[in-house]
Amino acid sequence: MQTKCFLLSAFLLSSLLVYGQKIHGLSFVGTRNDVQFNQVESVLAVNANWVTLMPFGYLFSLQDSLVKFNRAGQWKGETAEGLNQTIPMFNQAGIKLMLKPQLWIRNGEFTGKIDPKSEEGWRSFKSSYKEFILHFAALAEHHQLTLFCIGTELASVVENDPVYWKNLIVAIRQIYSGKITYAENWDSYSKVPFWDQLDLIGVNAYFPLKGKETLSVSILKKRWIPTVVALERLSDSLQKQVLFSEMGYRSIDDPVSRPWDYHQKSVRYNSKSQAIALEALLQTFASKNWWAGGFVWKWFPQHSTSGGEGNTGFTPQNKMAEAVLQSYFTKNE
Repeated sequence: MQTKCFLLSAFLLSSLLVYGQKIHGLSFVGTRNDVQFNQVESVLAVNANWVTLMPFGYLFSLQDSLVKFNRAGQWKGETAEGLNQTIPMFNQAGIKLMLKPQLWIRNGEFTGKIDPKSEEGWRSFKSSYKEFILHFAALAEHHQLTLFCIGTELASVVENDPVYWKNLIVAIRQIYSGKITYAENWDSYSKVPFWDQLDLIGVNAYFPLKGKETLSVSILKKRWIPTVVALERLSDSLQKQVLFSEMGYRSIDDPVSRPWDYHQKSVRYNSKSQAIALEALLQTFASKNWWAGGFVWKWFPQHSTSGGEGNTGFTPQNKMAEAVLQSYFTKNE
């Protein structure tokens, strides 16, 4: 027991030396054109210390086997050209960066169900994805970014060939010297076989918190308990911190039963419920040494015209949740 406690203390100390305070992060949506410094200033105004930048690769369907990226007509902030312009702005502002290349499938199909069907299709997809991810790993190394995410919600691809991922991680480390993570969905993170090769356990934290009681911070903190226990157990077993690679809620009456579901249309705007849910999450995890922090989904560059009254999306901008973030992000845990 004494040895285990010593190892855990060493692990936590190492994590603090690497990351300093908690990651108080925002998922910064790619700009259509060049990013402007006033768009960076809105991130500073909410006291965020990290940002995720997300270049995108595209698939036409779940069966498509060719990842397309850096395409003509793509929003600039989602391409290598745009990142090369954007990254220095955040560096100038003193904000640390995670680069998180993601896939988008036409009509918003869930990436966790990618299936090219044939052996040839899978070979093509994996080769294409490797080219995509190594391209942006090299860009992250060029800019000396602190953290790189090797994939987002790709459960079917992980299940299809775990060895592919272990080899991909080796290839990434040959060209990128920073820390790496992977962002798995809340219902699949326990099935990832290569956490031991990464520096952080990345979880997209859209955990359902169902219940019949009226929403309050104290009630939601109780509903979090089973998940806290499970995440702490995983962190302890791997001696790695857990990062919420995405976290957040829509501003609707019930944001916690299906927090991942952005397709719901018949919903009523409710800024207070979003703020309660976000505050409960932050209060639940802020004191956990094994929790590295997280990135709120999502933050639009044009702050003054984003979110606000009637907007039922995830962004906290110009809603009660923004004040929650600003208050929480001032704390240096």
